[in-house]
Amino acid sequence: MKIVVAGAGEVGFHIASSLINEGKDVVLVEKNPARAKYASSHLDCLVITGEATNPDVLKEAGIDSADAFISATDYDEVNMITCFIVASEFEVPVKIARVRNVSYSKRKMFGTALAGVDYVVNPEIEAAKTIVSTVQHGATSDIFLFEDVNIQLRDIIVDDDSFFCGKTLKDIKRDLKEEFLIAGIMRDEEIVIPDGDTVVLDKDHIYLVASSRSFVRILKKAGMHGKKLKSIVILGGGNIGHHVADMLLKQGKSVKIIDKDYEICKMLTADFPNALVLNADISDESIFEDEQLFGCDAIICTTHNEELNILAAIYGKSKGIKRAVALVNKSNYITISDDLGIDSTVSPKVSSVNAILKYIRKGNIKSVIKVLNGMAEVAEFFVAHGADVTEKPLKNIRLPKGSLVIAVARRNNTFIPDGNFVMQSGDIALTFSAGNTAESLQSFFSE
Repeated sequence: MKIVVAGAGEVGFHIASSLINEGKDVVLVEKNPARAKYASSHLDCLVITGEATNPDVLKEAGIDSADAFISATDYDEVNMITCFIVASEFEVPVKIARVRNVSYSKRKMFGTALAGVDYVVNPEIEAAKTIVSTVQHGATSDIFLFEDVNIQLRDIIVDDDSFFCGKTLKDIKRDLKEEFLIAGIMRDEEIVIPDGDTVVLDKDHIYLVASSRSFVRILKKAGMHGKKLKSIVILGGGNIGHHVADMLLKQGKSVKIIDKDYEICKMLTADFPNALVLNADISDESIFEDEQLFGCDAIICTTHNEELNILAAIYGKSKGIKRAVALVNKSNYITISDDLGIDSTVSPKVSSVNAILKYIRKGNIKSVIKVLNGMAEVAEFFVAHGADVTEKPLKNIRLPKGSLVIAVARRNNTFIPDGNFVMQSGDIALTFSAGNTAESLQSFFSE
């Protein structure tokens, strides 16, 4: 599959990197020579220096033979115009535009032949959706949900007094007496695909798979009570903070928004009359006392400053706020945030990449989600009639090394399979893989 990506900024670079890791043929177009040089030295793909709005540059990038075009520059108008040019001059099946302005992205013209844009992705909205989903499920950990499978995947950080620490998977299974699976463990930046004798250690990240109902009981038995979060503090009233506040207020949450920019606060007050908007600096300790913030259930830090988000989340928890969610993009910051006790981290670029990858998938791959800082992935497959995985026990199927089936949906039922489980055509299968192997797994679930 050949994909041309316009823009080598944060989002474009991350999209290109993810596609390359999946074995896609990627060509990156970037007008800024410095950005283009950086991308060329860090990505295993062809990088063209030039304007993506120039048809000759697009031809040089091989747009004539591309299966998809993604415009992810820093400017909405450029992304829309570039998609229009591609639609007018070339025959590319899929055109995707990164559009941050909500008034643009809500327009009905997208998805029509006239606009030339088949799919609009808004990184801020995708990140806001992820944050709100995390809050809905108690923000006890990072959480991943799937459309067609009633299964959750959670990243649980283990410390020395955790229920899981020092136990083998067999011990954990025996003590919890619930249907679940520990699909993978991240330990010292390495991925471990565990078996029953694997011992969970302090500072491990365990990726636990279970149904929504089972998770409630598992978290309770493990001493990680998933309390409903009703009162929320949002630090930062920019695009993402604004979207999060809007979604949470519609769910009936009590919301307080803090921003040190007076003009932003005036706008927030007009947009959200049911929220308490505070024009203040979160580093001012008195605000926690004056506004009784320590009694809130969660703090969500969504400023443009990643370091401030991390520090404010830690500070909020130190003052008594029960849960903390931070907006973080850099991979090393995500790891640091987890080690410092922040309950959940969300990355706009990861959220938008997941949305784009889901849209451009072909065949029976329904979705793919990157986990473990991109070192592993969870894929959702439709099991075709006559597929290799049907009519035989899972233990007799030789999937690629480091891959396993972690859940199966069949009609209205969801199963956590063991080695004797037999899949059927029409099932939806969820797989966990170390590395990027969704494409190589596809043949097992196809006709």
